[in-house]
Amino acid sequence: MDPIAASDNMDEIRPPRRGLLIRSGIVGLVVAIVTVLSVGQYAAAQGDDDDIEAGRFEPRKVSPSTEPATTDPTTTTLAPTTTTTIPALIQPAAIALPPVPGGSVGQGARAAEIMGYEARLVELHFDPGPVDGVFDAKTRTAVEAFDKLMGWARDGVIDQPFVDTLATFQYPTPHMPAAEADRVEIDLDRQVIILYKGYQVALVTPTSTGNGKRFCGGSDGCQYAVTYAGKYKFDWHVNGWRTGKLGRLYNPWYFNGGIAIHGYTSVPVKPASHGCSRIPMHIAEYFGTLVYDDMTVYVVGIQAPEGGYPPDSPTGGSPGGGGGGGSAPTTPTTPPTAPPATAPPETTPPDTVAPVGPPDTTAPPVTSPPPTDPPPTTPPTEPPPATTTQPPQPPPEP
Repeated sequence: MDPIAASDNMDEIRPPRRGLLIRSGIVGLVVAIVTVLSVGQYAAAQGDDDDIEAGRFEPRKVSPSTEPATTDPTTTTLAPTTTTTIPALIQPAAIALPPVPGGSVGQGARAAEIMGYEARLVELHFDPGPVDGVFDAKTRTAVEAFDKLMGWARDGVIDQPFVDTLATFQYPTPHMPAAEADRVEIDLDRQVIILYKGYQVALVTPTSTGNGKRFCGGSDGCQYAVTYAGKYKFDWHVNGWRTGKLGRLYNPWYFNGGIAIHGYTSVPVKPASHGCSRIPMHIAEYFGTLVYDDMTVYVVGIQAPEGGYPPDSPTGGSPGGGGGGGSAPTTPTTPPTAPPATAPPETTPPDTVAPVGPPDTTAPPVTSPPPTDPPPTTPPTEPPPATTTQPPQPPPEP
């Protein structure tokens, strides 16, 4: 073969081989690039956290909608301390009252001025009955309650010092100012009951508590008539009349075994009961609308000494016999309970209307009828005892 011709044939074959090599090289280069990129991505994925922790990269920023929730440091929140603010006792504003006609007036008197005094007593939550200018037995009980609260002679007479004080009266500080908003305070020393609703005075009434004397006739034999000081609660009551072995009680509200606050036809100015706390009949009519079961009752002051008060005691003495009481279906709590009782009404001291100050020279003094006690006040009808809040068969009286 001609060498020159062979050489020409080789040249025609080589171009295809060079093209194959070029294409193979390109494919290999692409494979290498892809491999390098894959390895780099894997390394980046493995090293992101470490790099961020070391500060070599900034954290990836994400939109708020995809940001994972963060956990705040654990904190301890203390419950706020709450204190009960006791409202101040609302004191009545001073008013002007007319002077006392004739220097003093007592039970049986009638005068326009008396109507002004009665209205002021109602405003102060002493209950004188109707505001009608008639000084009747109900007016006298309110006047006696005022006398007792002020520490004056309990004569039930309105004179000029009485009116002057009535016009500018301010309530005394409660015995239990930080106690329950609704409560009853029986003051053994003053012989008054003050009822508070929402920390404010709702009623001031005279009372007559145990005289401390020894008596017999109840279910527990002979014992002493003492209204024991302490903290109690109303736990049962009777609507209407209730008859016990020692007498009858009207609308009694029991707070210490057989000891109750109840209406009675005689409420002397001194302790006279067998342990109960008597209140006037016209106040007992609605007393149950002001109190409720479990309402707190505080009996404060010095309780009657066993054996009774000395005859000349300003607090005690002996105005007469018995008074109120009954039996309770529960065992009395400590301190022990003296048996309440009821006895025939005693006669209270006669009313006096002697002028305290000089008589008015411009007009004849107002006089009262001969001092006689009015007949005992009783409701028009005596309702039968209603269903009590306790079983209908209580055990014997204390």
